[in-house]
Amino acid sequence: MPVGDLKGEQCIVIPVLAGGAVAKGDVVHLEGDGYWDETASGDTGKFGVALNAAAAEGDPIQVCIWGPCVVASSAAAIAKGAYVVTDAGVVKDAGTLSATTVIGTFVGTAMEAVGSSGGNLTVWIGLVG
Repeated sequence: MPVGDLKGEQCIVIPVLAGGAVAKGDVVHLEGDGYWDETASGDTGKFGVALNAAAAEGDPIQVCIWGPCVVASSAAAIAKGAYVVTDAGVVKDAGTLSATTVIGTFVGTAMEAVGSSGGNLTVWIGLVG
């Protein structure tokens, strides 16, 4: 499954402006300047997945902000049902949750498992509660 593919009719897609170069399937987030940028590790959301590419700041893109979407994972295992967080345009397992876990860092929930070498998986964007 290619990254950036929608996996259901439940998806909510909005038109936005990219904050720079973005590839299809990148995990993106809303910055204070109103643009949607590729995420870095530890970013906080509003999150989505870019459904098309942008070459430069101000280019229009479509972003899935809710629903099942295919994304790439970092080179670590993610269990089905795990919360995921950002890792440079992809997702990684949120790890053990604690009282100090920052809720705004969750991208969504893994709808399938991915192995220790990373890969593509379906994440329900926005499903964090």
